[in-house]
Amino acid sequence: MDILVCPGCRTRTAERLDVRTLDRHGDVLSCACGRRYPIVDGVPIVLADPVGYLANEMTTVVERDLDPEVAALLVADGSDDAPYARLLEHLSIYIDNQWGDRATPPPDGPGAGFAEAIFEKLAERSSHRVELAVELGCSVGRGVAELAKGAAHTVGLDLQFGSVRRARKLLAGDDLVYGRRTIGRNYARTTARGIATANVTLLCGDALDPPLIPAVYQRVVALNLLDSVRTPRQLLSVIDALCAPGGEIILTSPYAWQSGYVDDDQRLGGDDPAAAVLDLLKYGRGLETAYRIEEASELPWTLRRDSRSAATYCIHYIRARKGT
Repeated sequence: MDILVCPGCRTRTAERLDVRTLDRHGDVLSCACGRRYPIVDGVPIVLADPVGYLANEMTTVVERDLDPEVAALLVADGSDDAPYARLLEHLSIYIDNQWGDRATPPPDGPGAGFAEAIFEKLAERSSHRVELAVELGCSVGRGVAELAKGAAHTVGLDLQFGSVRRARKLLAGDDLVYGRRTIGRNYARTTARGIATANVTLLCGDALDPPLIPAVYQRVVALNLLDSVRTPRQLLSVIDALCAPGGEIILTSPYAWQSGYVDDDQRLGGDDPAAAVLDLLKYGRGLETAYRIEEASELPWTLRRDSRSAATYCIHYIRARKGT
């Protein structure tokens, strides 16, 4: 766990950033400053404000794997906005999206399939091996599995504990039984086959404030995350800070800004956010240095919501090289 640092006591001056790495004692990570962070089901929860996080997300932390029929019964008479109902829907969407090619039965409806185009792009980079790779917003882990093929060690971070816990199981090579949403709060039993993946660290953390040592990752990835954080420019700064000199970053986004996720005054680029992001990288605006754009393209991305509905996007793919 020496790749994880304490987000509560790190300090930055004009000259340097001081960090303390965390030590593991059983199911607790501790810092010399006295702060302690829990490890639940093998997943560290490392945030600057763990109390505030747990106050809002305790349902996702303490819930356990239930038979999909039982889980559906628990939400049948509640609200679509209830925490557990939202979690079940979220998992159905993103497990299908990332693991649908390894699911039985396969996804149905207008969103059938999985995000093949994105993960093919990551797989292409496996022949260009790096020591350290990281994915911010790793969700249920398929991107980490692909990154690990081309890295000595890979880190996956996501703020949704329920997703990371299932990613850990899938990347251990185990089968994962989950509920696939059919209609409303009805779910069908589905099994996804994992991929045994070595040399991976998964954690629950904030992509805008990751508990990671800066400037050591030769490959930094954020898939469809720019329009899912309050401040996209801050996310770009974090990605830049994590990336080692000469390393590469891989970004995708549909730029589907929504109130409640992205602050209104933080939306990039008016009617052409793709050009704005390329400009920020190319000229290093607000970053440590400029980036060389090595690839930019448009990719399809579909999220299956249920057996009768899906959301389809055109996402902007960027691969760029940090200057030295």
